[in-house]
Amino acid sequence: GTREALEDFARSEGVPPAELQIFLVLPSNEAVRQAVEAGAGATIISELVIARSLAEGSLRSVPVVLPKRDFAMITHRDRQASLAQMALKAHLTSKQDAPSTGRG
Repeated sequence: GTREALEDFARSEGVPPAELQIFLVLPSNEAVRQAVEAGAGATIISELVIARSLAEGSLRSVPVVLPKRDFAMITHRDRQASLAQMALKAHLTSKQDAPSTGRG
C-alpha cells in the first residue's frame, strides 16, 4: 500500500528505505491522522483523509511531489452489483472520460 509506494519512491530517489526512520505503523488512515494531530511526527497521506483537519488548521500540508498510484474498483465475482456500486462505476467511468483538471 502506501508504505510500499513510499519505499519505492525513496529508492528511486537514492534513499534507502531504512533511512526513512519509520517508527510507528498504524492500522488505518484515521489513526495516522490522529497520531500526527497529537504530535507523533509527519506522514504521507491522502488529502481526502485530512481535508477537514486542513480546513480547521489542525494540520498543514507540505508541498511535495510524489508518484501517482493506480487504484482498481473491485467487486465480488458471484454477487450482482448493487445500485450504489453501479452508480459508483458510472461516476468513475464518466470522470475517466472527462478532460483532466490537472489534479491527480
